[in-house]
Amino acid sequence: MKQMIIPFIKKDLLVLYRNPQELLVLLLMPLILIMILGFALGGLMGDNQAPISMKVALLDRSDEQRDVEAFNQKVQEKELPVEAAEALSQGATQLKPIQILVDEVFGSKELKEIVQLDMIDSDKIDDIRNDESFAAIIEIPENYTLDILSAVLLEEPTATSIKLFKNEGKEISTNVVEDVLVNYQKQLSTITLVEKEGIQLEALNEKLGAVETVSKQDPINSMQYYTVGMSVMFILFIASNISSFAYREKQTHVFNRILLSNTSRWSYFIGIFTSVIIIAFIQQMILYGVTSLIFQIVWKDIVAFMIVNVSLCFAIGGLATLLTALNFRINSESVSNFFGNVIVAIISFLGGSFIPVGDSASVIGMLGNYTPNGSGMTALLQLLQGEKLAAIYPNILYLLIFGLIMLTLAVASFPKRGDAI
Repeated sequence: MKQMIIPFIKKDLLVLYRNPQELLVLLLMPLILIMILGFALGGLMGDNQAPISMKVALLDRSDEQRDVEAFNQKVQEKELPVEAAEALSQGATQLKPIQILVDEVFGSKELKEIVQLDMIDSDKIDDIRNDESFAAIIEIPENYTLDILSAVLLEEPTATSIKLFKNEGKEISTNVVEDVLVNYQKQLSTITLVEKEGIQLEALNEKLGAVETVSKQDPINSMQYYTVGMSVMFILFIASNISSFAYREKQTHVFNRILLSNTSRWSYFIGIFTSVIIIAFIQQMILYGVTSLIFQIVWKDIVAFMIVNVSLCFAIGGLATLLTALNFRINSESVSNFFGNVIVAIISFLGGSFIPVGDSASVIGMLGNYTPNGSGMTALLQLLQGEKLAAIYPNILYLLIFGLIMLTLAVASFPKRGDAI
């Protein structure tokens, strides 16, 4: 069987080699698109974009130290037990909401890099409102600290609130400031709960204002994304091209001459399946090799990278045999043409080759993972993010099952001896 299949593999390689136009589509075109999309749409992927920078004015109409002293005076007037009074005074010393906002929230490393916080006096408020360079003005009312301490430690009702004046021309920046203040309020609520439960605030202060990345994976830049996206897209064209070549061999009676040479049609059939796997693998290695040299895209786990690509090529091999079988069944090249001209574009979009559609539409993202290119792309991107082979095992298994299903359908669809060929 092996000796019978090798000539067919050699034949398909030579046919493809003698069609320079097809080679340009399979090799040069994806490289050009990777370069164009990688540079042109870099901002959409979070790389090479200008960092957010904003100016925020803070008008503090209160006096935090005076408010703390006023709170301690209020505690003394309540004639509480000495231990309780000392505990409340100590809590007031630790809980300074304005200091937390300035030093631990806006003074954090993450916000300090993008927010310039200017402390202003009340006589400059009108000038700042007319200054378009400021994204927002935060105004803290009088007795703010006293009201917060009374609400937190004495459980007295309060209606105090921080005012935010937003510059309508800087929507993104003002939304950032608003989100910061909302999170600040959540922090104060947490402190309130902790204080009521009797937990010391020193243990909590270290965590105030901290920002932790949700995902520990390495970020993907646009060049990496479109290298994978275009590679898994153009591997689909191999299935349509090879199945078209096979049907043309039927039209030119090459297939009939092969049968007359006492060669099994199943050898021819398996030859197509094997040659597509080999051609697809060669194409992928060329694309990833060139992009690694030019764009410095490094694959840390080479073994996992190879396993994913072999699995993807296996799926494309099964798909190509099904297209070939359908062409032979209906005696037309229209199946391959329709797949190459229409289906490839649809499943490439679903699979995320053009944009990461799964980030904005969960249904589309789910459908994309059921396409061979989408499943392969997901696995390859996860490898670029530092995931191990075990994490992408479901994608590899799906590609192998997909290839087997396509191959089974192709065997069932391929004309048997005695059918019209």
